[in-house]
Amino acid sequence: MTATQKAYGPATSGSKPIIKFSSAEEAWFWFIRTEKARAERAKAEQSAPVFDRPCLPDDIYSLVSRLHRKAELFDLHLEVMGEYGYLDRPPFAQEDDETVDWVIWVDAFDTLEPYLVGKGIVE
Repeated sequence: MTATQKAYGPATSGSKPIIKFSSAEEAWFWFIRTEKARAERAKAEQSAPVFDRPCLPDDIYSLVSRLHRKAELFDLHLEVMGEYGYLDRPPFAQEDDETVDWVIWVDAFDTLEPYLVGKGIVE
């Protein structure tokens, strides 16, 4: 049983459906929004969501940290992921000053996505 399964417990007929993220980027933006809410000591959602996610924000943090320690994600990846995560948008490839960030962003999520798929977090 994974930490996620322990946290959410077994599904019951009255529980909300668990919806996987459609991409690693979607999971990352969700993680950043929850971290912003934690920092502001607010709830991640103002109203109760109609579905649950297949992980906790800490699961994404742990995975990204592990990939960084294994040198699969580098400081530059994390810098770009953090910057645009807080902007709540990916870099724009067509903007001259964001083109390099876009290349780094794509590389970071090409690295991260297979791990999130393998853990059942992303479809």
